Amino acid sequence: MVLSSNAKINLFLKITGKRPDGYHELETIMVPIDLADTMTFSEHPEILLACDDPSLPVDSQNLVIRAANLLREKTGVRKGAKIQLRKKIPIGAGLGGGSSNATHALKGLNQIWKLNLGDDELEKLAGELGSDTAFFVRNRPAFATGRGEKLRPLHVEEPIPLLLLNFGFGSSTAWAYRNFVPGGNGAPKPPSGTVLNRVTAAELLWNDLEKPVFRKFPILAMALEFLEKQPGVSGAGMSGSGSTLFAILESAKAGRTLVKALEKRYSTKVWTRLTQIPAG
Repeated sequence: MVLSSNAKINLFLKITGKRPDGYHELETIMVPIDLADTMTFSEHPEILLACDDPSLPVDSQNLVIRAANLLREKTGVRKGAKIQLRKKIPIGAGLGGGSSNATHALKGLNQIWKLNLGDDELEKLAGELGSDTAFFVRNRPAFATGRGEKLRPLHVEEPIPLLLLNFGFGSSTAWAYRNFVPGGNGAPKPPSGTVLNRVTAAELLWNDLEKPVFRKFPILAMALEFLEKQPGVSGAGMSGSGSTLFAILESAKAGRTLVKALEKRYSTKVWTRLTQIPAG
């Protein structure tokens, strides 16, 4: 069995407080995007993970293994599986790749082990693995609160073209939250409605973690300023705790022009990807 394990971006991320459990209270808008890893599941007596990226641990440090072990613990199943992971989502990039892989592991194993768990049950399990993991169960645009596990569905009217930009280094989520300083002003209000389009998405752009991350990686601040000034860009921001920047585009043609401008400015060594927020 093969599943596509897609990435997400945060259009809006506001930190509203610190929780007793050490996590932060959030208000965030997460949307799935058409960039995905591939996960292949097959029967095996043990839990095994193989990955085409040698830099990614495939032992108990990996959320996929933790997800499989959690599912066995909660259900009492003693089956195993081999999971082959082909990475396309950059690691440590603020695109939720690890969280998506973990949640899609739960979804895939639920199928091949014939557990018949529903989405509500899978969301509860996924929520034990991280802050944005529950989002990938239903995998639909959502306004999230709590530590990211309380989800209110949003609707995207039509596909919204995007460009992603990554300079090849990761940004630690734990570090970004530790170095966040409250007191930022100017954040837009969270959406009162349920519909997103290119214009409303651009109006909502905000990320409280940009300040600490940009202090650590000034190139991201300069690159974001460059993106915002380019023709055909409705708005730009940083996803999650970085290090990926994204630009909301007026058209796919504008994206192709922007890729050339970025390659001219930063050389062809930067990672760029034209993708979209799907309608739905």
